[in-house]
Amino acid sequence: MLEPVLYIGIAQSLFAGIIIATRRPQILADRYLAAWLFIIAIEMILAMVKLTWLEHLPYEIPFLVIPLVYGPLLFLYVRTLITEEPKWNWTDLAHFAPFILFLGLAFLFRSGPDETSSLPVWAHPGRFAKLIYELLVFASFTTYSIIVYVLLTRHRKAIREEFSFSSGKITLTWLLFVSITVYASYLLTFLSAGIQMLVIHLPFDPKIFSFTGLTLFSFAFSFYGHRQAQIFSSAGGPKNPMEEESVNSIKYAKSGLRGEDLRKLVHAMDDLMDRKKLFLNPELSLAEVSEELLIPKHHLTQAMNTELGKNFYAYINDLRVKKFIEMVVDPKYKDYTFLAIAFECGFNSKSTFNSVFKRITSFTPSEYLHSLGRPA
Repeated sequence: MLEPVLYIGIAQSLFAGIIIATRRPQILADRYLAAWLFIIAIEMILAMVKLTWLEHLPYEIPFLVIPLVYGPLLFLYVRTLITEEPKWNWTDLAHFAPFILFLGLAFLFRSGPDETSSLPVWAHPGRFAKLIYELLVFASFTTYSIIVYVLLTRHRKAIREEFSFSSGKITLTWLLFVSITVYASYLLTFLSAGIQMLVIHLPFDPKIFSFTGLTLFSFAFSFYGHRQAQIFSSAGGPKNPMEEESVNSIKYAKSGLRGEDLRKLVHAMDDLMDRKKLFLNPELSLAEVSEELLIPKHHLTQAMNTELGKNFYAYINDLRVKKFIEMVVDPKYKDYTFLAIAFECGFNSKSTFNSVFKRITSFTPSEYLHSLGRPA
């Protein structure tokens, strides 16, 4: 039952790795992802060798320690995507310290057919040794999965200071779903392995869950990962979301802007929107507004947050709703559906329009149009 999964996983991870590695233009996140996919292929190839060609793989520990890199690579991939101007730091190697340590020990105390010197607990691993190792891998993946979940959750809040719209490219909903799915597969693997070691012998190899999860991961990244671009492309954007709140507090304290200055910035934004109708652009970002006004983004963010009590997402979508209310009673648009008018006003999805409209007016669009005697 495990063998077909391995064949599919090897083919898919190699294919996805090549697709990501040859993508142009390439960003740092692509390199992390391509490395991860090729490492998945290596693990599955070694598993296939052990399963089909050799009764006992001479160097079993190097094969076993590979999953210790999955958590760090997931973290680095996510951090790179959600950070502006991401860079590789040599300190990032610290995340791979457990893998490097165990890999070195595995070769130092390797167990081979003709060797007698070995590390006893690994040379012929018993239940306790296997359990300790599985706990180590599970703890690593759990820790990094929690960190990634926190990063993505904070990122989804932070982007409302930068963007006036929602899309999979910036919210990374697909990545959150994939990471949870892969973690769930490892959880099932850990639980099944524990049952097999301590309770009863299962009629299948528990690793089928982890390899199935990794295969699905490869499929997902061959599609979504290839389409994913760097989210922030201009200077002055959000840093690591883990530090966002403290950074904003320091930034506001040191900005030197006072009440009158902030009110002038809000007036400048209002005037710009009134003149150029930038909010009609469904993919408007704060960077574009900053460029138009020649004012740093963090100053505009401070002005909106302190003077209006709104983030950029709310500010722009409020203007879009006001425009919708104007257009929906204009005879010129009497043949338009409410959704067509919403798109004309800058909304990029029905769900976003419905939720924003309900928040502002306390009515659904259909209820509001019905009160006007206008069909939806």
